[in-house]
Amino acid sequence: MFNLSKSLVNKVTSPAENNTPAGCSVFFQTEACVELINEVFSFEGWNTPTCNKLSATDEPIDANDLQSIVIVELNQSSNVVEDAKNFANRIPNHKGVVVIGKEDAITTLRSLKEMGFYYLFWPVTKQEFIDFLRHVHTNQQQFAGVSQNRKAKRVAVIGTKGGVGNSLIASELASYLANKGAETVLIDRQYRASNIDIILGLKKYQKHDASNLEYQLHDMDENSANDYLIKINNNLKVLALEGNQSIEKLVLYTNNIADLLIRYANFIVDDYSSSIDYEFQLDAIADKNDILVLVIEPTISSVRTAQAYLQQVSTLRDCRVLLFLNIHRPAGAFSLTQPEIETYLENAIDVVLPYNKTLATQLLEGKRIYQQEDPTTGAICQLALKIKGKNHHLAVSPFHKFKAMFKR
Repeated sequence: MFNLSKSLVNKVTSPAENNTPAGCSVFFQTEACVELINEVFSFEGWNTPTCNKLSATDEPIDANDLQSIVIVELNQSSNVVEDAKNFANRIPNHKGVVVIGKEDAITTLRSLKEMGFYYLFWPVTKQEFIDFLRHVHTNQQQFAGVSQNRKAKRVAVIGTKGGVGNSLIASELASYLANKGAETVLIDRQYRASNIDIILGLKKYQKHDASNLEYQLHDMDENSANDYLIKINNNLKVLALEGNQSIEKLVLYTNNIADLLIRYANFIVDDYSSSIDYEFQLDAIADKNDILVLVIEPTISSVRTAQAYLQQVSTLRDCRVLLFLNIHRPAGAFSLTQPEIETYLENAIDVVLPYNKTLATQLLEGKRIYQQEDPTTGAICQLALKIKGKNHHLAVSPFHKFKAMFKR
């Protein structure tokens, strides 16, 4: 027999589909835009958005203050794509990002889509705005839509021999990116004897025990992968494992966890020092990472290794490689000069870290290299800019100029 009262109760208590944005952070340029956003949220009865005037500088953004959806108004921008890139590295990848702009070009829409950003053309009606935000919110819940394109940029810092300062460069790069507001993960690949804690100035540094990881990896997701990160500060975390397992298993565990973090972090910096005690597979590293940074010193052995790596990578895939020259000894201590290195490698050096006799003392005092350098021309800053895709026009070495004369 049909029970009307029971049917009504079931309909009332059944949860309605949640198609309402849980929260929204707005970075606006014009009052007209922020007024429309506030009116929409008030009309729909949604939680009041947090609104901030868009800064012209690359000021760090506290990820903890951001809501699930981030709206960035770029109506006054002369280049929407470039200005959106400034935000891409400062907003966690698991946030839904909506860019509002006046550029009515398919190239703008396509470029933002590749970055994992939604694009809303201005002007827009209230109903169009409501429908668009509901669409973004639904995609966020289902991990669908263009946000899937937002993944961490993976950078492998590779030493061409022991003692070139590879771990130092990797740590400085990760620290700099985190300081600029990017969620950054530094991977410690030294499973038996690590000095990352000394370089980062950590008094307490305990790696995570990998004893039970073999069983946990099958059910591990992004959230549980975060449990294996060591927090250095709000934006910088370290992935470091230890255990009685073989080095090969520890490497496998590290790789699996790192793969789960691609939506969590903006950057994953991998420290491949030459002193790692397992087989170095450059082809696998190149396949996993977006950028390879080869750390070189002005010695024949280091440069020869760099040349071999460059030749190997060129046959694997179109992998972007940056050459970082670390001059960590005083003038006259090395056998090669920068022009000689560029001639031998047939590539220009991208970044040079000049010799600094007080560097060791500064590091022991807990000072970072990038904090002592010029904020625009310093080596670590330049490396970070090139990784972000800014100011990365390669200088032409004298060797290339010489070759070009005969090609004309």
